[in-house]
Amino acid sequence: MNEFTAKKLGEVLAFAKVGEEIFERGRQALATIFTEAGVNQTLHAISEHAVAIEDMAQDLGTTDITLPKSEKTAEKLRKMLELYVGEEWDNPTELLEWHGFFEGAAIVHWKLVEGAAQALEHVELKALAKTGVEFHEALLAKVSEKIKVVGGKKAME
Repeated sequence: MNEFTAKKLGEVLAFAKVGEEIFERGRQALATIFTEAGVNQTLHAISEHAVAIEDMAQDLGTTDITLPKSEKTAEKLRKMLELYVGEEWDNPTELLEWHGFFEGAAIVHWKLVEGAAQALEHVELKALAKTGVEFHEALLAKVSEKIKVVGGKKAME
């Protein structure tokens, strides 16, 4: 496995870890949009992705590259998150807007992993990438639909 692919795995791992943090920290506001059960389901799915990515890095023998890259990327994501959300963790609109950026970026990073997996003809990595892309596309679709509803409600206030 080359360094590029190992680093891209680190980046998608960072999206999983920061995604968990966002849903935990914004749980109360996000539960008003996704329901408490929806938040719990999303957290569970994100956690499963993180474990699967870590397991893949272990299987590929790339943890020495993947894990440090994950930490570095997670720190960048946290800085952007803090700049965007600031102190508005109780504001569902701000969290949904942030998720538009976040999920779009996660999809792009997973597409890089998907392309690498296809080029390397690595069956397990292809399956992992497919799952990652599909998860983040579905979450972005939910976020997009929910923000549209919020926009309509705000327009009527």
